[in-house]
Amino acid sequence: MRIGLIARADSRGLGIQTKAFHDNMHPAKTLVVDCPSQQPLPVRHDWYPNAQWVHRLPTAADLEQFLDGVDVVYTAETGYGHHLWDIANRRGIKTVLHANYEFLNRHDQPTVWAAPSLWHIGQWPEGTIHLPVPIETDRFPTPEMPDKASRFLHIVGRPTVNHDGSPLHRNGTVDAIKALQRVSADIEVTFRCQQPGYVEALLEQHPVGVKVTVEAGDTPNYWDNYTDHHVLLMPRRFGGLCLPVNEAIGAGMPVVMTDINPNNTWLPQEWLVPTHHAGEFTAKQRITCHRADPEELAAAITRMTEPDFYRTATLKAARLRDRYSWDTVKPRYMQVFG
Repeated sequence: MRIGLIARADSRGLGIQTKAFHDNMHPAKTLVVDCPSQQPLPVRHDWYPNAQWVHRLPTAADLEQFLDGVDVVYTAETGYGHHLWDIANRRGIKTVLHANYEFLNRHDQPTVWAAPSLWHIGQWPEGTIHLPVPIETDRFPTPEMPDKASRFLHIVGRPTVNHDGSPLHRNGTVDAIKALQRVSADIEVTFRCQQPGYVEALLEQHPVGVKVTVEAGDTPNYWDNYTDHHVLLMPRRFGGLCLPVNEAIGAGMPVVMTDINPNNTWLPQEWLVPTHHAGEFTAKQRITCHRADPEELAAAITRMTEPDFYRTATLKAARLRDRYSWDTVKPRYMQVFG
């Protein structure tokens, strides 16, 4: 079976996801799509040796060349237009689209629709399969967690906005800051953000009493984000795939997260925080947003500093790490691609 991969080559989510696929599934051919961006991150030309590159959307001619000698193609979130489906279907080449519900384009025509989580699974096209995104456990040293948690991490990523220009705060950054205003435990919190100045402005509006470090810019190796941290603070405002949670689990870290689908379909209930409805927005689909209660979120943070609670949480994180590792999940991928 000769696998073709359509990949991205920067430290956004699609780049991290497709690079992990490349390193674990070993495709025979890779097409890298380097789309222009108003706020570009460094392009990693070293990620994909011998790949075919396009610096725009791939044309029919690009895809005809890429599909020569390929039996099945994997792409994440998008097919980059209709040419992929048209050409692959004509040539009898299987296509697997690992889509994200918020950007689901029902005009796409892959052979296999694959959902990375159970979020809105009933609203996907008929025949959609659940295909989790595996954790690259080999990127992290064997976790040696402390007796109690004191160093928390919040991954902001790249800030996004609604169509009306208002901030989306996808990962619940403002909710996290408001909760920290209510935390008296002796902790340190690191905010990692790919846009300099963004977190600093929020902290000026909502000052906190705990020790805070802001690290801005791109991290060449995503796994380095988690070094020397004990808990991921991720009160995400809507569902779907959240790679920082996978990565934190890979590093052996428990996660404080919102009690919404799909978080509550695979994470321990005691890690999750109640929410209330906080509006809606439209991407490709209409999405409901949630907001964590700041008192409940502060209490969840404090619970993680209790030695007995934290020790149990790290044991559960270790089990999740094994359950969703590439070694465990790869046979499922091989079955889907075969």
